[in-house]
Amino acid sequence: MSVLARTVVQPLQNVASSVRDSNTWPVLKKLFTLAFFGLLAYLIGKQAMTIEWGKVLEAFRSNEPVTFVIAAALALCCFSAYASYDLIGRYLLGVKLHPAKTWLVSILSYAFNLNLSSLVGGVAFRYRLYSRFDVRASEVTKIIGISVATNWLGYLLLAGILFSSGQIDVPANWAISDQMLQALGVVFVVVVLAYLGLCVFRQGHEYRIKSLNVTVPSVRLAAVQLLLACLHWTLMASVIYTFFWGEVSFALVYAVLLVSAVAGAVTHIPGGLGVLEAVFVALLSAKLDKAQILGGLFAYRCVFYLLPLALATPVYLGLEASVGTRDKN
Repeated sequence: MSVLARTVVQPLQNVASSVRDSNTWPVLKKLFTLAFFGLLAYLIGKQAMTIEWGKVLEAFRSNEPVTFVIAAALALCCFSAYASYDLIGRYLLGVKLHPAKTWLVSILSYAFNLNLSSLVGGVAFRYRLYSRFDVRASEVTKIIGISVATNWLGYLLLAGILFSSGQIDVPANWAISDQMLQALGVVFVVVVLAYLGLCVFRQGHEYRIKSLNVTVPSVRLAAVQLLLACLHWTLMASVIYTFFWGEVSFALVYAVLLVSAVAGAVTHIPGGLGVLEAVFVALLSAKLDKAQILGGLFAYRCVFYLLPLALATPVYLGLEASVGTRDKN
């Protein structure tokens, strides 16, 4: 290890130090910033070109205006619930940042996360925005970890209860039987109960996961995590169900959403584009016409993905401009 340190690590540290101390660093910093925004513009353009605008227009025409208003209101509540995850992280870590700014960072990141992938939106944007408010990178990493854990704990609880309840009438074309779905639901519930048990008996205990120290929260805070996450997933399912009102049961739409969420997370495709549609078509085709499913999902994407992105982009750019002006002063 000492040879490696002398031949590799130490020279790299010397190079990094010389770059920081020279006039090269400001230039590199600007190039990195330009590359970041270039990647952002490319991903937004790529996202826009893959959307079938004809079907989006058709979906708009087939729904009443009040349907979009209701869906947009539900989407706003859903985004607000998700943004509250970061407030939990702020509280646990004692980060000295105003709750309103924390909420703003999280809700902007979520809008970009949905459209541009979790790596760009959920991670890169959070680091970028929190750094503008002088939050340390180590604290941002923990906030992101708490947010992700909160989201998926809620998912496991909801999916576990819904799948194990036996209330889901599994369509004949599903690759999983009623019994298998119920067994999977039981496993999910057990995982959540194990987490709650850890919070009861090991509250305040600190575990080291790789380079991070993770403190077990109180059972009360864990309950808040689960409540907010369940609210977030329920509101998301409600937005989709708004465009299938009366055609299929809410429980079935909920179940398909939970299945598609895992598929989207595994594929890492920005916005789960194509994955969400494929899962819904595969699992609902016995109940609804394919064109009707796609039309409803295009309307959902407009309300839940594109509208928040259209609103978040100017807010983000304005925030960058205002912080940049403050730095110059």
